[in-house]
Amino acid sequence: MVLPAFFFLFGLIFGSFGSVLITRVPRNKSIAGRSMCPQCGSTLRATSLIPIVSFCMSRGRCRECHTSISMLYPLVELVSGLLFLLAFLLNRDIPSSVFMAMALWLLLVISVIDIRTQTISDVLNIPLCIFGALYNFEIGSFFIGGAMLGVGFFGAMWLVSRGKFIGSGDIILAAGVGFLVGSWQMMLACLMVTYIIGALIASVLLVSGKIHRKSTIPFGQFLALGALFVVVFKDKLSVVLSVYF
Repeated sequence: MVLPAFFFLFGLIFGSFGSVLITRVPRNKSIAGRSMCPQCGSTLRATSLIPIVSFCMSRGRCRECHTSISMLYPLVELVSGLLFLLAFLLNRDIPSSVFMAMALWLLLVISVIDIRTQTISDVLNIPLCIFGALYNFEIGSFFIGGAMLGVGFFGAMWLVSRGKFIGSGDIILAAGVGFLVGSWQMMLACLMVTYIIGALIASVLLVSGKIHRKSTIPFGQFLALGALFVVVFKDKLSVVLSVYF
């Protein structure tokens, strides 16, 4: 029970740091320096930086100006903690769990930024590629096929659409996901799941009237969900894919 709890708590801490990245990276602001209230600009005290606990103790409001704090912050912290715990439960050893946890956490941060700003920063993409590659190297199944398929697929889409449908950030993101899932077969499964999830969510948004046919939908979130699906069900997918490939 000690190691799972450690990974969860460590994930909460990274989730707090993730909130900093989410607010500062799109604005090209330095990640150094103390956190501040986005409304009144007051520097947050150490007691206001405890993941989830601070939000609950302050009842979701700034201690100085009493402005409501976005639910995004505790949600990112909680999901980060759960992703770190998931990584440990899937691997059961520290090195591979850490590498997977960092990759999944980066996918979360990238997804939230993409949803909010429709931008994907290489500042986050490059570490994703590194941790994804380290994970597969650590488990002894390092393949470059997944990354090559991801880059080739999204690179072709970028060329055909001249950057209208897919941005350059999506190409590097696909490389990172490819390194994480490993083989080209797993990346193919990831792409299939990605487009199924994307189609389902887009359909719901269209029916509900929240978007129209010409709306632009951030794609990074769907690719991240596809990667998560493959990571969780990798063993079962391997059995299925072995029948066809």
